[in-house]
Order: sequence, then C-alpha cells, then structure tokens
Amino acid sequence: MSARLVIADDSSTILAMVVLAVGRDGYEPATANDGLEALAAIREHRPELVIIDAMMPGLTGYEVCAAIRDDPDAPKPYVLMLTAGGREIDRKRADEVGVDEFATKPFSPSWLRSRVKEVLGEP
Repeated sequence: MSARLVIADDSSTILAMVVLAVGRDGYEPATANDGLEALAAIREHRPELVIIDAMMPGLTGYEVCAAIRDDPDAPKPYVLMLTAGGREIDRKRADEVGVDEFATKPFSPSWLRSRVKEVLGEP
C-alpha cells in the first residue's frame, strides 16, 4: 500500500516488530533510530502517520512532535506515540506537544495493525 509511514524507535527490537506488523498489510515505512533521524525522515517523506517512541536519543518523541507541529512548512501527520511510561504526566506532555494518540508498551501487534488501518482510512 502506498500510505506513507515513518516509524521511529531507538530499540531495534521494537522497531523491527512494528515494521513487521505493518508490513503484513503491505506498508513499507521509512524508519529512524533516534529523534534527529525521525525529524529528517518526516520532513523528507511527508508521512500521513508517524509511530514514534517517546524517549529516544538526539531528540525525544515529544521534541520531534513539537518541532513538526510548530513548523508551518512541516507535514502534519497523525502521531501515534509509543512509550514504556504511561504516567499521567507523560500523557499530559504528549497532549501539550500535539500527539494524536498515546499508547503504552508492551502493545499487541494486531492492535497496532488495526490502528494503522483505521488512521489511514483503510479497510
């Protein structure tokens, strides 16, 4: 499928799991291993959906989201943030920077696949 996705996580295991999950539905996402790579990939690929880890080196997922929301020339993708921290303060910070959806790790690959399809308007 041609929907553009960027997936960013500093854990190679999580990154591979997310790529594998969305790949089952034909998506071929761009990937990033840290926040700086994520921001560059978002600007280059102009994705419809970004799946991003909250805590990464370089820039955090929060900082990446704030950067794209504050830049009038940046794309405005749907941002699904994955995090090991599900505290209320984490959710509040995500809301403040414009994260669309906040989910805690671990998560089900089947749940993720259904969310990706729903966000992208796919059956």
